[in-house]
Amino acid sequence: MYHYNKEANLVPQYISPDATIISDIWNSFYRANRMNLMFKEAEAKQLGVYQSYFDVWNALYYYYMVVAWGDVPYVDSTDFGVAGGSSISKTPQSEIFSRLIKELQGAMDNLEEKKNESLGDANDFFFVSKDVARILLADIYMYQGNYRQAEPLLAKVISGGFYMLDSSNYNQKETITDLYNNGSGTETILAVRNDVMTRSNISLGIPSLVPLMTYTDVLLSYAECLCKNGSTSDAESQLNKIVAAKGIPLSGTTVLDKIKSARLQLSLYCDVNFAFLKRTGFAKEVYGVEDYRLLLPIPQGDVIAGGISQNTGY
Repeated sequence: MYHYNKEANLVPQYISPDATIISDIWNSFYRANRMNLMFKEAEAKQLGVYQSYFDVWNALYYYYMVVAWGDVPYVDSTDFGVAGGSSISKTPQSEIFSRLIKELQGAMDNLEEKKNESLGDANDFFFVSKDVARILLADIYMYQGNYRQAEPLLAKVISGGFYMLDSSNYNQKETITDLYNNGSGTETILAVRNDVMTRSNISLGIPSLVPLMTYTDVLLSYAECLCKNGSTSDAESQLNKIVAAKGIPLSGTTVLDKIKSARLQLSLYCDVNFAFLKRTGFAKEVYGVEDYRLLLPIPQGDVIAGGISQNTGY
């Protein structure tokens, strides 16, 4: 909806505190997190050897929540309801990120150094590799503007040699369909299957599969880090690899402009552009929205029942 906002004015139409789509996303996150906590608590009473995997999934949920909503209730116990109930309030995103960074740093000591596979069976999906934690930690650092900390994490993913560029274009349904039918390609790091949904007024809809982490995204994020850290020529070199593999032209005068151009041409079906455009200051221009809409509204039901303060502007 943000992507198509300028041509169809979708954001004001659909994204409001009382919109069903907002409460559905919000509740789905908290239900998923509660399930993760239930399994983590049960497993801790048994062998206690899979705690790092639960921590990575927890970090994944809350990273996406902070990108979408900013400060949100941080629930770390199954004693609370879906979104925490009436006794919980928002946790500052800086505090949430501090917790997630600690969790991910600890998890990397226990995760396996391997090519991550997520499109096989449930075990493949759950038992993530060290690279998933690295990329997620780098995403958090970049969102905070800490590019010095993010750069070596992404460099390690690249030097690991488990992934390589191909011609995949995540703006094209053919790429998504191929991944759904045939499993991970050479670029796929983490992907999740979906129930397909369509909308009559936009062509995007919800695809059968969403690539959450790809090698394309790793190289583009690495180029962004290099640029922010003063290594402009090295950043251009990473972009040239993308251009050669994908056969796309890049527009813009600065390296960040060119990264934006590449992302808008290649990553529509991934969940990465919103965070990139926000952290680099491009979001208002690209999406055509007011400042306050760079955060989603808190569902009105939780504002009323749970006493959670609404995000400014709604």
